[in-house]
Amino acid sequence: MTLLAILILLGLAALVGAFLPKTHVAASRQRLDAPVSEVWEVVTNFTDYPNWRPGLARVEAGPIIDGQPSWYEYCAPKIKVQLQIVESEPYMRLVTRLVGKELPIFGAWEYLFAEDDGGTILSIIEKDKVYNPLLRLFTRLVFPHYAAMDVFLISLARHCGGKGSPQHLSVRTDWPAPEVSESGEADKI
Repeated sequence: MTLLAILILLGLAALVGAFLPKTHVAASRQRLDAPVSEVWEVVTNFTDYPNWRPGLARVEAGPIIDGQPSWYEYCAPKIKVQLQIVESEPYMRLVTRLVGKELPIFGAWEYLFAEDDGGTILSIIEKDKVYNPLLRLFTRLVFPHYAAMDVFLISLARHCGGKGSPQHLSVRTDWPAPEVSESGEADKI
């Protein structure tokens, strides 16, 4: 009887998740007490992330993809995600995305760096497309759209010697997400 109740709840959750928007765009920014050049070096030094980002066990360099570096982030003993740089304009703009075939989510972050009186304003624009309806419901109810960016920005601010207090700029659902090809490659964001 308990197994049947669990299956019914999972079915209802999947049904509700199927009606939620698959896509969202969220944006946050944080003022950092470090010059743009220093912030750029910290953000692009992926293998050093575990030294200042909570929740990362380790990071390993990955293969070059389309002429750009990739890396693996180990969030837990059995959770490994691969990311890659998609676009890079040093000290101004960086775009990264998840890599892989048949992922339950497409995700990309665009980082915008701006000088601010000796410091840096770092804005992050997150674009996600969540394919799995159960994960879609979970991300809507439990894990807010800003959560990953907040952890990143607060940790980065502390690493740069300041306080973390990200400003949430916007959220939009149902944006036209890039389509992912058979090879697992997404169109440019």
